Amino acid sequence: MLRKGVDGIIISLANDTVNFQHLNEVIAQDKSLIMFDKIAKTVNCSKVIINDRQAAYNATKHLIDTGCKRIAHFRGSLLPQNSIDRFLGYRKALEDHNIPYDASIVYICECADKSFEEGEQNALKLLEEHDDVDGIFINTDLVAIGAMSAFQKAGVRIPEDIAIVGFSNWFMSSVISPKLTTIDQPGFLMGKTAFKQLFKEIKSRKKNKPIEYKKIELATELINRESTK
Repeated sequence: MLRKGVDGIIISLANDTVNFQHLNEVIAQDKSLIMFDKIAKTVNCSKVIINDRQAAYNATKHLIDTGCKRIAHFRGSLLPQNSIDRFLGYRKALEDHNIPYDASIVYICECADKSFEEGEQNALKLLEEHDDVDGIFINTDLVAIGAMSAFQKAGVRIPEDIAIVGFSNWFMSSVISPKLTTIDQPGFLMGKTAFKQLFKEIKSRKKNKPIEYKKIELATELINRESTK
């Protein structure tokens, strides 16, 4: 992109990104860089994010408030910052409500392009290994929908036997049965905000004005539907 003469870049990191040298090169060449959603805290640029940790805390607390005592977590892969923060929010909610953390009921979903299948597979593993779980906070809606499919085929009632909260408010979450309780992540607004910040920084650079990097945090909301009590 730099060879094509772009003035700036908006980027969300891949799940397996561990080297940020290419991003630092963008900044070193005095180009605007805006990160959104999946970010690197160590890269010095503007970022548009949500508070993943607080959103995950709210999702887990909702399960606790509706009576769940043994809450599993289907998390994303170990590297992305948003996956880390959602796990930490889940764990903090358990701690604040005196529910012991159990690493054996945290299942990792590694493949973004096979999210539905991983949801199904982890749901079946959970039934085999921990039939006492009564609630699950799941890192994305597509994983949650896969898990719900597996549970329903196995005769598990949602939310009577297992309550589920997803994350992102993907369009399918409101049309499946039961409808999925989830965290609304404002994806469209995130993209729009990232572009506005990029445009602002590009204009400032062209006028040789100093750039003020910003961390812009957008609000999330728990959408209470039918997959929780």
